[in-house]
Amino acid sequence: MTISYTAALWIGIFIGAAIGGFAELWGISNSDILLRLSKWEDRLFINCIAIAIGVGAVALYGLAALGVSFHFGVKPIYVIGVALGAVIFGSGIALSGYVPGTEWMALGEGRREAVYAVAGGLLGAAAWTILYQTPAGQWLVNTDNYGELYLGGKVGTNLFDGFLISIAWLALMLMVAYFLPRYKGGKSCVYIGTHSDYKMPPPELAMHKEATETLIEGSSMPIGPRDKLARNANEHWAPNNDLKWMLTFVGAFIGLIVVLEMFLHQIFGESTTYSWMVGYLWLPSYNYSKLVFATVGWEPFTDIGTLLGAFLVSIFVSRRFQAFNYWVPRTWKKRFGPNELKRAIGVFSGSFLVLFGARMADGCASGHILSGDLQMAASSIEFFVVVAISLLIVGRILYGKSKGVN
Repeated sequence: MTISYTAALWIGIFIGAAIGGFAELWGISNSDILLRLSKWEDRLFINCIAIAIGVGAVALYGLAALGVSFHFGVKPIYVIGVALGAVIFGSGIALSGYVPGTEWMALGEGRREAVYAVAGGLLGAAAWTILYQTPAGQWLVNTDNYGELYLGGKVGTNLFDGFLISIAWLALMLMVAYFLPRYKGGKSCVYIGTHSDYKMPPPELAMHKEATETLIEGSSMPIGPRDKLARNANEHWAPNNDLKWMLTFVGAFIGLIVVLEMFLHQIFGESTTYSWMVGYLWLPSYNYSKLVFATVGWEPFTDIGTLLGAFLVSIFVSRRFQAFNYWVPRTWKKRFGPNELKRAIGVFSGSFLVLFGARMADGCASGHILSGDLQMAASSIEFFVVVAISLLIVGRILYGKSKGVN
């Protein structure tokens, strides 16, 4: 017996809010988190996304093999276009500290620079809309295009084989999450969360404290001595933290929510909304806009949800809401200084590259790296690998060497 369901579009608001809320606790709406990742200084994003991908893959293909029907969204693998888009996307992250989804979360968190990021993203999406119908754009999406493939074959086929492969995929992702230290010379968040007797050396403890200071820096809602919930949310590494388990494995919650989303309607994706907005506002007659109009699902609703989820959690839980105060991330400030105009230009330009690259590759951190790698899509694995290489190379050029525990 096949179990299937398709939810109304407005349900996407609640799905987006759940992901946005958990991701806000995770801290990735703060651009300094991804800027530090570009230096290979803070690997929290890798730890959490690996858990989400692995747990989600087993849940997805296990249920699919049992007869549950999912709205798969494996992206086609057109090798050159995906690779070039990934290079551009990774370079944009290193410059801005944002991906499409975290821009909406940062806007919900009241970060002033998110306004510049969204504006740059809209321009980047518009640039791809214009390029798409040219001979160059068509060459990028049609050359070496092998269709919608995942590690088990064509999308929607060989589901039991996909389940067996997903077990190995989960093991690989858990190994990454467990053994890859958050900071060079330290331990991973998973290791710390599962070893209550672990005693951090002073240098590692200092780096965790610095990360907490980064998360709450610029907040318009100072954390009081009795605000235990906010303190636990921002100090998830602390030995006696009541939220240690939840925040350590927030990636697993996000992965399962994405699986639920695929059962209800579609994959989780955030960059399509930019092209949808560009099409309606400025370029309705372009071929790419017409394609987006014909295929868009509840992405605009989930983007609204991620904004609202981040807003609510930043007000009532983490207390990181900035009320659009002046703030420049530490990593940027150390390299380029505290000038807000300079930072605004960097965020705008980086976000332009992020959305231009995402639309070229037909997906972003949500559609490719989270939803796509959770589906074990060939295009998404290619995208993730190339993005990582590009991010680290450009991050090293922009910000120099990372520091570690030792």
